[in-house]
Amino acid sequence: MAKPTIHIVQPAAATKESRQLAERFATAIAEFNWRVDYLKFCELFELEVSDYADEQYGYFQQLASSLRRFNTKFLAKMVDAGIATG
Repeated sequence: MAKPTIHIVQPAAATKESRQLAERFATAIAEFNWRVDYLKFCELFELEVSDYADEQYGYFQQLASSLRRFNTKFLAKMVDAGIATG
């Protein structure tokens, strides 16, 4: 039985545009998260204090937390991959 061939693929670098977009988006979300509290969030999005607003604010908090876990290069590659398959 023949051994399977292993191909080592060099990943492509993220595009400059994707790196810039990822950096701007991650920075903007982090800054917004730092500056806004629940009531300001509701005011900005014209939400009444409610279960729905609580849920949306929770999703926003999750987004901000999740973005901090990735570096810009990683986010940029995700953007490129999403655009390539979209």
